[in-house]
Amino acid sequence: PGEQVMGLMNRESLPNDRGMLFVFAMPRKASFWMKNTSIPLDLAFLDSEGLILEIHPLIPYEEARVQSKSDHVAYALEVNRDWFASRNLKPGLKVQGLPK
Repeated sequence: PGEQVMGLMNRESLPNDRGMLFVFAMPRKASFWMKNTSIPLDLAFLDSEGLILEIHPLIPYEEARVQSKSDHVAYALEVNRDWFASRNLKPGLKVQGLPK
């Protein structure tokens, strides 16, 4: 829970092959903000089957929350900006290998 609250705050960089996966105990609406986060990120909300529901760009230091439209979010994945686009990953595609 502590790492989940801190997310990628106060980091100066994020390697291209890294990100942060948030795993929620129960599917729900989710929201994220960029307080104390200088790295431009993209955020994907996924359901319990790994289906990408939404992808949102996150603006460094923005404290307004980015809220999921869905209330079925089981995972959230933060990665460097354009990581999803560079791999042609978009809503409707399924991510494999997620922890249960």
